[in-house]
Amino acid sequence: MSIRPKYITFDCYGTLTRFRMSEMTRDIFADRIPAEQMEQFIADFTAYRFDEVLGDWQPYEVVLKNAVRRLCRKWKI
Repeated sequence: MSIRPKYITFDCYGTLTRFRMSEMTRDIFADRIPAEQMEQFIADFTAYRFDEVLGDWQPYEVVLKNAVRRLCRKWKI
């Protein structure tokens, strides 16, 4: 299978490109996080992603994996 990207960006941390992380988070975790707690869950995810980019450079894939791992640990899911 050959995949040809529609867009390529070098904006790894979302300063120019909107990655729609909040929407994706709602979709993925809707069955595990109650609606009334979702905004706090997303705020925590945002904070963990930000914290991950404050240190040495790491690929965005690693930033996301680490942030999700920390988020799930905090929320016990």
